[in-house]
Amino acid sequence: MPTGRFIVDDLSRPVALEPSARRIVSLAPSCTDSLVAIGAQRYLVGIEEHSEVPAELCGVPRVGGFKHVDLERVAALGPDLIVAASLHAVRLVPRLAATDARVFVSQPRTVDDIVTGMARLAALAGVAREAAPIIAHARRRIDAVLERTLKGGPRPLVYVELSPRGHTGGPQSFVDDLVTKAGGVNLGGVARVEWPVVPPALVRRFDPDVIVIAEYPGSATPETVVARPGWDRLRAVKGGRVVAIPAPLLKRPGPPVLLGLERLAALFAV
Repeated sequence: MPTGRFIVDDLSRPVALEPSARRIVSLAPSCTDSLVAIGAQRYLVGIEEHSEVPAELCGVPRVGGFKHVDLERVAALGPDLIVAASLHAVRLVPRLAATDARVFVSQPRTVDDIVTGMARLAALAGVAREAAPIIAHARRRIDAVLERTLKGGPRPLVYVELSPRGHTGGPQSFVDDLVTKAGGVNLGGVARVEWPVVPPALVRRFDPDVIVIAEYPGSATPETVVARPGWDRLRAVKGGRVVAIPAPLLKRPGPPVLLGLERLAALFAV
């Protein structure tokens, strides 16, 4: 347990607040997105290779991919804070915890958790006052959507396809919460795991009202979905409600998900 003031990360691990972090390494694009959004980008000394950053950060060293982190390079950068994601919790975090750097693990299970995580990172970076209006605006965006979607009325059954193999968000995932807050019912909620693979036969059986594709190079498209055996008879296809949305708005638990929430709420209201 750290002495002095501390916060807890999404694994309920205590992380000391002082001194404010001045050399931060981000191990996931979602973590980088959050740090940039709260104005802590000036403290980034290392980022994951798939992170999309402003031009002024293009020279920041890359420390490997989301799944394959170069721990020696991370250590060489001398970070005082490492921000990791849920995928790192079992394999990497115990090794990172043995270093002198503080380690904050981000594993949001709801849209609200994403914003709360941003606030905790702001506290760790000593930019809480600077980030306060940003955090407040993010919360107002969620509230504005909920004000519309909690009024009642029919909710469409929604299949969110995160990969052509059928990956989707299951119970207790932020995708499940995203769909629910936007006014839908998540088809992936029938699964027993957080990130299930839903077979095509199950999608045909439940016959969703809306199909949302996380769009990225190599993803499905509305045209390829319609061409799948038997999918031309689905309500979503017959109703013209197969929509592709940029993947960061759906599958990356960072600030862009707020725009995804707004996009989905508008889609479900039609």
